[in-house]
Amino acid sequence: MTSAPWMTVFGVVLLSPVLPFMMKEFAQHPNAQVLVTTVLAGPALIIALLSPFVGVLVKRVGRKNALIAAIVVYAIAGSAPVWLNDIYHIIASRMIVGATEAVLTAVATVLTVDYFSGRARERWLAFQFGSASVIAVIAFGLGGALGGLAWGWHTPFLVYGFMILLLPLFIFFLWEPTQPIDRLPDEAKQSAPFPWLHIAPLWLMTMLSSIAFYVVPVQLSFVLNSRGLATPESIGLASAIANLGVPLGSYLFQAFARQPVMRLLTSGLVLFAAGFAIVAAAGTPQLTVVGAFIACIGGGLVIPLHLTWIMSRLPFEQRGLGAGGFSGAFYVGQFFSPIVAGILAAGAGGLDAAIGILGWTAAAAAIIALVYGLTRLGGTIRLELAEAK
Repeated sequence: MTSAPWMTVFGVVLLSPVLPFMMKEFAQHPNAQVLVTTVLAGPALIIALLSPFVGVLVKRVGRKNALIAAIVVYAIAGSAPVWLNDIYHIIASRMIVGATEAVLTAVATVLTVDYFSGRARERWLAFQFGSASVIAVIAFGLGGALGGLAWGWHTPFLVYGFMILLLPLFIFFLWEPTQPIDRLPDEAKQSAPFPWLHIAPLWLMTMLSSIAFYVVPVQLSFVLNSRGLATPESIGLASAIANLGVPLGSYLFQAFARQPVMRLLTSGLVLFAAGFAIVAAAGTPQLTVVGAFIACIGGGLVIPLHLTWIMSRLPFEQRGLGAGGFSGAFYVGQFFSPIVAGILAAGAGGLDAAIGILGWTAAAAAIIALVYGLTRLGGTIRLELAEAK
C-alpha cells in the first residue's frame, strides 16, 4: 500500500536528470520545448483530470482490484518509451501512465485512512509521503546513472517495467475494507453532503503548494546544467542530495503534527521562500543544491500537512472523493509548475529570476498564514484526527 505512491514519483524525478538531453534530441522538432515538457508533466494533467472520478471507480470495482489493475497497465505503458522514438508515441504512453497513477495515488491514500485511525493514521500518512520522498532521492540518482548508459535518455524508462514486481505484495497483503475503522464524533456527519466549502479551499492550497514543490524536481536540472554540471550522472547526484530535504520535512511534520496548522504551514512556506532565494542568487552548483535542499524541506512539511488536514475532516464514505480531490489538486500543481516557471522566466529575464519571484511569493504567503494563525480562530485549528473506538 505504501509502495503505490512510489510509482508516481518516477513520473518526474526519474526523467529530470535526462530532460536537458531529451531536449537536445528533439531540438529540431517543431515545438520541441512544449513536447518534451509534456513528456514530463503530461501525466500530471491526466491525473488531475481523472482523480475526481477515481472515487466512482473505487466504489464500483473495489479498492484492491483497482490498485492491481492499475499497476499492470502502469508497468507496460511506463516502459514503452524504451523502444519508442516518435515523440508523439512517447507522449501517448505517458498519458496512459498518468491514468494509472491517478488510481494508484488516490486508492493508496484511501486505504491508509481506512486501515488506520488516530495517531497511527497520522504516522502512516506522513510515512507514505516520506517514503515516496526517499524513493525520489534514489530515483534522481538512478535516472542520472541510467541516462549515462548506451541507450541514453531511453534507459530510465526501464524502471517502470520492474514495478510489476510489487504486484504480489498488493495481492497477498492488502484486503478490501468493508467498514470504517473510526468514526467522527458526530455520526450524523457520515450521511451529510460533502463539505465543499471547507474542503475546496484546502484543495486550492494543495495546488499552490504543489506548484512550489515541483520547482526543484523539474527546474533544478536546468539550473545545475547552466551552472556547470554537464552530465546526467552529476545532475542526478546533485538532485538526489537536494531532495533529501523532502523526507526530512516529512519527518518534521510527523514530529510536530500536534502543533497548530497555521504554525506548520507558516514554517513550510518560510522554508520554501528561503530555499528559492538561495537558488536564485547562487553562483555555484554547490550553493544551488543547498538552497534546493532547504526548499525541499518545506515541501516535505507542507504536502503531508494538506493531505492529513483534508482526510481528517471527512467520514469513511467521503474519503474517496477527498483523496481524489487532493490528488487532482496536487497534480494540477505539478502540471502547471513548469508552465508558471516558464512564464515567469520569459517575463523576468531568466529561470533564476523566476525562482526568485516564486520565493517572494512564498514569503508573502507565509506572512498571511502567520497573521491568520495569530488570530483566535487560526490559532485553534489543529489536526484533530479521529481516534478508533
